[in-house]
Amino acid sequence: MSNFLLRDPDCILIHIPKTGGSSIRRGVWQSRYDGPAFGEIPADWPQVFRFAFVRHPLERFVSAYADFTQIRGYKGDMETFAAITMDDSIAYGEERSGRQERIRHHTIPQTHPFNCLHLADEIYRYEDYANEVSRLAARTGVAFGELAHRRKTDHAGWEAQIPDALRAPLIAFYAEDFTRLGYPLP
Repeated sequence: MSNFLLRDPDCILIHIPKTGGSSIRRGVWQSRYDGPAFGEIPADWPQVFRFAFVRHPLERFVSAYADFTQIRGYKGDMETFAAITMDDSIAYGEERSGRQERIRHHTIPQTHPFNCLHLADEIYRYEDYANEVSRLAARTGVAFGELAHRRKTDHAGWEAQIPDALRAPLIAFYAEDFTRLGYPLP
């Protein structure tokens, strides 16, 4: 998605959508950050600790769908949402002018070069958020306290949400995420 230079202490959040990054950036660093920088970490940013959170690819997809239907006013079905997600002809970068571009921006694979995950010094897992946030707090020296969950949606797990006909195409689309991030293939 976008990268943020967090201030005091300085570190870089490689923010992948639907992995808890907004809760950390807005809840802990509040307005003490520069960015976003889309698809890159600017050369003039300092060489500081870089971190990201990742999430099971299909859980992240379902969370993005819930975000768009519950918060952003998307009225389409999951099949159409998935078709947009997997359509490589739709842009996903900084210029996200339409709904399709915003959907793509929020659902491209976590390991896609645009997300800059390969530049992270440490990768934390959304599935163990409380413990991972504690690890991040210890690493950065920041007292996190009670962290409010921002942009939280209400949805069942991917197994109950994703129709059978969509499973194989989505697993193929997110194959590199499963492989590189160590999530077991369904």
